[in-house]
Amino acid sequence: MTTTATDETLIGYLFDALAPDERAAVELRLRSDPAAAARLDHLRRSLAPLELDREPAEPPPLLALRTVARLAEHLTRHEPPQSVESDHGTLLAVAKAMETDYPEPEPHPLAFPAPRPLRAAHRDAPEPRAVGGRFRFDLIVACSVAVFAVGLIATGVGRLRAESQVLACQDNLRTLHTGLTGYAEAHAGRYPRVGTDANPTADTFVSALVDAGQVPAGFRACCPADPARPGSAVGYAYSLGYRAPTGDLLGLTRGTDPQHDLVPISADYPAAAVAPAGGPVCPHAVGMNVLYAGGNVRHATSALIGPNGDDIYRNVFGRVAAGADANDAVLGRPGDRP
Repeated sequence: MTTTATDETLIGYLFDALAPDERAAVELRLRSDPAAAARLDHLRRSLAPLELDREPAEPPPLLALRTVARLAEHLTRHEPPQSVESDHGTLLAVAKAMETDYPEPEPHPLAFPAPRPLRAAHRDAPEPRAVGGRFRFDLIVACSVAVFAVGLIATGVGRLRAESQVLACQDNLRTLHTGLTGYAEAHAGRYPRVGTDANPTADTFVSALVDAGQVPAGFRACCPADPARPGSAVGYAYSLGYRAPTGDLLGLTRGTDPQHDLVPISADYPAAAVAPAGGPVCPHAVGMNVLYAGGNVRHATSALIGPNGDDIYRNVFGRVAAGADANDAVLGRPGDRP
């Protein structure tokens, strides 16, 4: 391998910047070429002033202390007014105390510039009130955000609790529908009828289901969300039946007509805003759950959800009594009679 003894190659040789094979070629050339060896010696003497000292230079005395003092002084000049106990003020006081025995250093070319004077409009403006020696906009904002977040959380928790109570009540009504369906299958398609000597009022329909063994053990026909009647066995309204053209009182029966599935058979007590008369009202804040003969459960905010858009807690005559026909659904609360 032949390597030209150029100045660039020789300088690389002096600074040990050549690859091993290139360095070996240069050494071979130097042994065979006196002119190249003389040129290398000349370059070595020319570059001698540029050689770095092997020993690391000692930093100027008190460099770290003076740097901290300069930084603290800059922060205090550019920060809002603050108390002596503040962090920057304490840092400056400590740095100045440690620096008192030494002369003030010359300004460094890269030192922070002195702050510009405030404009007249800024000087005349009243200074903001301080909290603990410093105006804490961040603290006010943080408190406002915290209050807002707590409000959102409380609202969300309340909404979730209300929705959970509605769902629990709906599940209870579906269990009740299973019992009513089993009773109808065992009694020629007829649901329990009230207004009789055995079941005179609306709340006695549960006794008929219990006697027929159509509800699970321990089942309470009461809305789980109702805290006002923890010991009550009945917490649902039930159909009061309807009057035949002859005036006879009839109860609801299972029908094959899809329209029949839209007849309400049971529900929560009416909401306070739609209560037809004095008595217990629905424990839910708004609306009530309604069980239809077809097994569907619907949460409604209005009582006008009968088959013909009529009030499910009053008959067409506006009374809490049996309906005028099979489609005039009327649900009664405990103590209500057809």
